[in-house]
Amino acid sequence: TMGARYGELLEAARLLDALGYDSLWLWDHYVSWRDPREPVVEGLTALAGLAQATERIRLGPLVANNTNRHPGRLAKIAVTLQEIAGGRLELGIGGGGWEYEQAIFGLDQGTRAERTARLAEALQIIPLLWSGEPVTFHGEHYRLDGAIVAPPPTPRPPIIVGAHGAQLCRLAGRYADGLNLHWRDRQRLPQQLAALDAGLAERGRDRRGFDLSVLAAWRDLAHDPAAALDAWAALGFTRAIAYVTPPFPTDELAAVAEQLRR
Repeated sequence: TMGARYGELLEAARLLDALGYDSLWLWDHYVSWRDPREPVVEGLTALAGLAQATERIRLGPLVANNTNRHPGRLAKIAVTLQEIAGGRLELGIGGGGWEYEQAIFGLDQGTRAERTARLAEALQIIPLLWSGEPVTFHGEHYRLDGAIVAPPPTPRPPIIVGAHGAQLCRLAGRYADGLNLHWRDRQRLPQQLAALDAGLAERGRDRRGFDLSVLAAWRDLAHDPAAALDAWAALGFTRAIAYVTPPFPTDELAAVAEQLRR
């Protein structure tokens, strides 16, 4: 979403929906890291509009920054987005960590350890609130006393953790439905997957039915889509997400979709 106005996102979303792409994701940033004066839409607000303008494609934030909102508020926003989207929402969430952005908006980023602890609590709070029952939770960072989110989401959106380090990978295994890893971190993949498997084992689970996605640059996919997807699948990834920035490569998007349909 960095550098894009809402109208550009709307046009791209309709195109991706028509071309048969599986999912559409927006960043959750308030400013661009390339130039603070560059246009940046508020991601969750934009998702509401894109959800209403599309019919089939799944969508969500990749990822919602946990330091930007109380998890109770994010849980409520997600329920509303799920209703607008007709059940197509996936909730990506991460611990945050861009110091400049947090500082200029006066947000309490905290240390890395604090962000990890906050995310661990958020990953417990959000599904509890989605039960539709009153929730009392007294953690180190968040406190709820009989909080309720009504109506509960239908269906419950999958929760996808975006991670770089092993600690968040382990949290994903313990509490989430999926994990998104950046392809630029591929040298750390063995450590990341070991941490994920450890977190899954703590809950008596394994990777069967778990969504392990890779986030890569568009060029990493577009040069040979079938080969790229095969290579990622061989590493254990179940889904690939490619990021693009404006001007959106509409002709390439159509060409890749056509190649993958063959």
